[in-house]
Amino acid sequence: MTAQRRSLVLTLVLALLAGLAGAFIGLRLDQAAPAKGDALHRLLHDGLDLSDAQERRIEAEEKLYAARRASHESGVREANAGLAAAIRLSRRDGPEVRRAVDLVHARLGAYQRETVAHIFRMRVVLTPEQAVKFDDTVADALTSDAR
Repeated sequence: MTAQRRSLVLTLVLALLAGLAGAFIGLRLDQAAPAKGDALHRLLHDGLDLSDAQERRIEAEEKLYAARRASHESGVREANAGLAAAIRLSRRDGPEVRRAVDLVHARLGAYQRETVAHIFRMRVVLTPEQAVKFDDTVADALTSDAR
């Protein structure tokens, strides 16, 4: 096999791996977040006996977060596409790939920070008794993969 052909095969393999990694991350975001979010959503609306005022405040926060979440998810998908492109073009673990990985991490970190801020914006609406149940549900959601 010639050196040019080996480079082409390596590039294709790396592109495939990048695509699979992006798909895996995307699936994890799409599947894990709703399952955990569903438990929190059910608790908020069915398990905490919220007052009408609490319901209205939490619904308003959920609407704001939905738009922010969509923006973050789009940013993560865009960063993953950039990583895939960098892998295709660079053919090695060089500075372009590292910058692309850093961007993916930055976008995921921003998404997680936004989610945590959202949780605390909802928590402030709750009574101390409701907050205990809420905190337990959040902690369970964050550690469910570790069990």
